[in-house]
Amino acid sequence: MMELLSKPAARLIGAAILVIAVLLAAWLALHEIRGMIADAVQLSVSERDSYWTAKIEKANADTNKRAADQAAAVVKIQADMADKSRADQTELAALKVKNAELPHRNNCGLSGERVGLLPN
Repeated sequence: MMELLSKPAARLIGAAILVIAVLLAAWLALHEIRGMIADAVQLSVSERDSYWTAKIEKANADTNKRAADQAAAVVKIQADMADKSRADQTELAALKVKNAELPHRNNCGLSGERVGLLPN
């Protein structure tokens, strides 16, 4: 086939084939590099999403723990207040009984015994 073409035409066809081969190789390399970049970007986005998801989950867990601690504190305070209220009611009932046991006098004011029943 080379015999049919002149030397300059054969060189031109050879050079064209070489240029086409180089361009094809460059295009394939560029395609591969773009794919690698896309994979790296996707991996980066995925890692960043995982990082922030973990941060948010940790913050939510901390918030839930604080809320649970506060709820436990409220329950403890309510229980303490209920105990104190029962103790106060018992003490008040005992004072009423002691007051009722004291003799009734016709004098004005509080007697010394009744004053002794008053809390300090």
